[in-house]
Amino acid sequence: MSEINLRKASHRVAAGAAMALAMAATPAMADEYWQFSLGADYSSGDYGDVADTEMLAVPVGVKYQGDNVWFRASVPYVRIKGPQGVIPGDGGVSPGNGNGNGGGGGDTVVIDTRSGVGDVNLAAGYTLPIGDATWFDVIGKVKLPTASKSKFLGTGTTDFTAEGELLHSFGAVSAAVRGGRRFNGSNELYPLQDVWQAGAGIYAKAGPQLSLGLDYEWREGALTTSPDRSEATASATYKVSPALLLQGYGYTGFADGSPDAGGGIQILYRIGAN
Repeated sequence: MSEINLRKASHRVAAGAAMALAMAATPAMADEYWQFSLGADYSSGDYGDVADTEMLAVPVGVKYQGDNVWFRASVPYVRIKGPQGVIPGDGGVSPGNGNGNGGGGGDTVVIDTRSGVGDVNLAAGYTLPIGDATWFDVIGKVKLPTASKSKFLGTGTTDFTAEGELLHSFGAVSAAVRGGRRFNGSNELYPLQDVWQAGAGIYAKAGPQLSLGLDYEWREGALTTSPDRSEATASATYKVSPALLLQGYGYTGFADGSPDAGGGIQILYRIGAN
């Protein structure tokens, strides 16, 4: 998502959810800077299975913001406790028992705890101004399969996303809508399908240093047996200084492919921002 009064860059990491939300200027006034981030995200949900899956993610990231182009890379360390086979970040996809759940079949549910490095996520965007207060972003994303497939930390596939986003600023309040297609890789264990995704958000400045946001995300399930993702996120970003931002957010899901509840915090440090 492009720079607006409150920037919300949704990048769910590895098998769970981690969201970065940063306050910035409008695209036409964006500074050129480097940004480094460190966060922690916790979520819990059953993902359509008979038992809950809990996940803790600690993502680290780096971003370059130019005049109208940006690049971002991130990777998390994740710890998951729940049924074998459930990969929350992909809508609960699982090769488990043929119904999209991770129990492994029958009445036997294997609960374990696994941890390790998640998938690397790369993204880039280009902002096109449309008038004085409207912008359109062209966004491309790549997920590299660095997470362990044997531990059910990732699907072991390389996935690509093409997305467009329209933003409009009403002054202190900004709104955005977006949509795109995710082209999933496929293997014998995870015969993933390409999926559609969409979202919308509204963001407002609550003071010189505080911004608030409310966002909705939807994505199809990647298997015929896996449920869709549908969730809403509320966020707050506090600008300590031009170089330092603190963020907090919470989210809840409305479908089996999303966590029941989750939240996190993030610290962002910028070099070159005014």
